[in-house]
Amino acid sequence: MSNLQIAALVYGATALLYLTPTYIEGERAGGQWSAHRIAGLVFCVFWPLLTAVFIYKVTAGASKPKFVFVDHAVAAQRNAPSRSPD
Repeated sequence: MSNLQIAALVYGATALLYLTPTYIEGERAGGQWSAHRIAGLVFCVFWPLLTAVFIYKVTAGASKPKFVFVDHAVAAQRNAPSRSPD
């Protein structure tokens, strides 16, 4: 089994995990096939992709430093006005 097949299997299983409760909820609400119900089922197919993008963005941004720590004593010495010899 190739990596692409494994990824497709995981994606399909995750989409099915989202689709099942959405379908059951629609059946319990009366089972009418409205545009909102169909849209909800279609969006369930895209949720795994959005989850993967979110995880990628979080992990890719974690390697970049968010803050720069500065030693204020060193910064003050650099910014201190220098005296000119008289």
